[in-house]
Amino acid sequence: MTQSAISKKTPPAKYVLSFDPSICRWCRCCELACSLYHDGTCSPTRSRMRLWVNTLELEAKADLCMQCAAPRCMEVCPVEGAMIVDPKTGARLIVESKCVACGECARKCPFNTGGAVVFLNAEKGIYVKCDLCGGEPKCVEFCATGALELQNLG
Repeated sequence: MTQSAISKKTPPAKYVLSFDPSICRWCRCCELACSLYHDGTCSPTRSRMRLWVNTLELEAKADLCMQCAAPRCMEVCPVEGAMIVDPKTGARLIVESKCVACGECARKCPFNTGGAVVFLNAEKGIYVKCDLCGGEPKCVEFCATGALELQNLG
């Protein structure tokens, strides 16, 4: 399927996460809340959003799924129905029960710097990415400064 066919066929995202590095205090509660919600453990390496802190330059950045209009991850997935669009949020989701862990989604994501946006959960044997927690992202909920927000695209 071509990129233009995907963009015509894929419903638009309704929400996306945004990050304001100027008010982030590097506490990393966002990563802990995400991993606890999805995997039952507080582990930044399992978080579906990643915070990168450069203490020498006193700056932070976040790697977040951009919920693309024409998602390459969905285009290259070889398994029918393994990637879907959440009707409530428009988030591009990996259906865990259908993922065969081929990694095509991770390789094709243009924002997947260092495997931080789409990555293999070795324990589950599947690839995972941000699912916006069904519209109530735990990273946003537990961000004390409001550096992370759920932005309504509608």
